[in-house]
This record gives sequence, structure tokens and C-alpha cells, in this order.
Amino acid sequence: MTAIVLACVSAFLFGAMSVGLRIGLGRYPDAELATVATIVGALGVVLVAAAVEAPFRGVHLSAAWPFLLAGLLQPGVGQLFVTKAIELAGASRSSVVFGIAPLISVTIALVVLGEPASAPLIVGAVLIVGGGVELARERARPEHVRRFGLVLAFVATALFATRDNLLRHLSQGTSV
Repeated sequence: MTAIVLACVSAFLFGAMSVGLRIGLGRYPDAELATVATIVGALGVVLVAAAVEAPFRGVHLSAAWPFLLAGLLQPGVGQLFVTKAIELAGASRSSVVFGIAPLISVTIALVVLGEPASAPLIVGAVLIVGGGVELARERARPEHVRRFGLVLAFVATALFATRDNLLRHLSQGTSV
């Protein structure tokens, strides 16, 4: 039950981030600066947390560096794609594209990591694809929505999925 509640809170906060970022870009339209501010703030929090927590868990930098590299994918470089996607396509449409991350994650897990397929997994993937198809079929797209923003949202989503699978793979057999 705790995992479901945390997942729902995470989804809510992710959606709120998209809306908050869009509002912020409306006031200060420098997407690159917004990205740097987001990443620097997040990096600061992570470094403080790591400095406080690592000694208690016996974690050493030699074991943690692959996780740092994964973090450079997303939110690192990928955050620029997220910010530009929201700037060009809007928060709602970008968030729909971000929502296909589980489909990409499942595809990577099945194809690259050799995980077994199951009926619920396939049904969920089909439903996610259906949502993406409906977004792509939208004919009356508002003037402010740029297709290139949707492409950037897809790139960011692929980075999310890659990072998630990479972290899952790296976390097997480590105390990090």
C-alpha cells in the first residue's frame, strides 16, 4: 500500500512540476537558465543527502559512480529536454508524452534485460500506446503547441526509461 501511495504522490508532483515549470517559463522564458537552476538545486540536495547518509551505510564513491552517471542522463541532460518540451508543446501535452515512460521501460526490460512478459504487462503497454496514438491524432492542435516540443518530450521520456532500467540493473548486488 505504501508503494502505491508513494507512486501516486510522485505522479502528482511530476504533473505539478510540469505545470509549475510552464508558469515559470511564462514569466521568465529562459529555458536553459531554468534547467541549470533545477539541476543545480537538485544536485545540491543530493550531495548533502549523500554526505550525511553515506557514512552510515558504508557506501564509498567507488561503488556509487555508476549511479552518478545514470543521474547525468536524467535529470541531468534530460532536464533540458523536459524544459524545452514544456516550453514548446505546453505542460499538458508534454506530460502525456512523459506518461509513456512505462512503455519504453517495459520495452527495454523485455528486449535488453530479458525479463519475462505477462498478460497484465502487455495490456498496460497497449493502453499506454493507445493514449499516445490519441495524442498524435489530435487535429485541432492549439497554435502554441509545437510538434518539435513533443519530439523533445519523447527524447526526455526515453532518457527517463533508460535511467530507470539502468538503475535497476546497477542496484542488483550492491549496497548503494
